[in-house]
Amino acid sequence: MLGSVALGAAAMGASQQLAETWRRELLEARLEVQLQLAQQRVQTQLQALGLTREQVELGLQTDRELLYFELKIAQAETDAKIVELELEELRQSGREPLGELSSPLVDGRDFVTERIEARMDLARHHLVVVQSEQRRVQDRADIGVVSEDEVAARQVVTMEAEQQLVTLREQLEVRRSYLDSEITAVEAELRLLELEAQSRVVVMDQQRQYFQQILDGFQAAIDAGSMHPAAEIQMRTQVAEMEAQLQLAQAELEIVQRELERRRETR
Repeated sequence: MLGSVALGAAAMGASQQLAETWRRELLEARLEVQLQLAQQRVQTQLQALGLTREQVELGLQTDRELLYFELKIAQAETDAKIVELELEELRQSGREPLGELSSPLVDGRDFVTERIEARMDLARHHLVVVQSEQRRVQDRADIGVVSEDEVAARQVVTMEAEQQLVTLREQLEVRRSYLDSEITAVEAELRLLELEAQSRVVVMDQQRQYFQQILDGFQAAIDAGSMHPAAEIQMRTQVAEMEAQLQLAQAELEIVQRELERRRETR
């Protein structure tokens, strides 16, 4: 009887291993195709970039359009890099790539940090582009070509780009703290939740202020007869929804921070 049980367990183990091998092979095939497509998109856009530069030199397109096109290429290159890292991790570890800040190293290699750093490079590029656009809009506002509302809208976009880069930098710090055994795996994931909640609070608060600024100017337009009162009602609804989302993000942040503090005290 014991022999039968042992044989049965061995058979089940072999069957499970075969199933896991099948899943790995399937995921590897998918990642290989995704990488090939991502690399093709990069090459296609690089070819188009050369044509865009020629059009800029001929005056058919502006430097601003070229800047955004280069950002699009940077996005495609980052996408390809992320897939390439996932494929390498799969081949080295024999399992599905892990993205948690508490994920283990793979033969001494830190794929989590490499992916964060790739996203940081893209975030820096994105920030440069939006800062350039903000300066352009501000210059146009200074000569009366665009309104201050448009300037405020660009400031929100710039703040969001800055916050994205800050969040990625802090994720990297949390990752390093975990690898240095300064925090536990649970604390690392809680810190990630905290960073995400903090980012949402900052972004939503800035958006709420922007919409409120727009709303404050509606009354004058309604009094002048250039805007229907229904537009104000719609905007007030949007502001109220934004405030509700902001309150939720603040509540989530408070819960996570309270749990983090509890774990630090009992460590």
